[in-house]
Amino acid sequence: MVYAISFLSNYQGNQEVISTLTEVAANIAEAPFVRAQALEGIGNKLSHELPENLYQPAVSVIIQGLDDTEPEVRFWSCFAAGALEIKETLPKLQLLAQTDKTIVAGWWSVGEEAEDSVTLMTGGEPPLRKPYNLPTN
Repeated sequence: MVYAISFLSNYQGNQEVISTLTEVAANIAEAPFVRAQALEGIGNKLSHELPENLYQPAVSVIIQGLDDTEPEVRFWSCFAAGALEIKETLPKLQLLAQTDKTIVAGWWSVGEEAEDSVTLMTGGEPPLRKPYNLPTN
């Protein structure tokens, strides 16, 4: 359900959707991939025109996600921080770009995603990346 909510275009900017995605992303009892999907959805959908009572909690969840133990959650928190240009995350994103080499299956490293977000926030254009192919056992 989170996946569908994150990508259906007719939900763009819907306050209930943002509220739901924020609740899911903040719920550590949810599976990491579900929380990550919610963070991606927030990054795709959140508008600065939302009321402060919805915008600020979503931003807080993104910031918290940058320190999550799960790489997938950190990755999509980096994405959302860059997509929304949350300037207060720049120091943490720069640190992750330098230190977090964990690769997220089907994508690239958390650090590379953090680097891309820093590039976006500083007026640059991130490179087109090819996903890493992780070995299967």
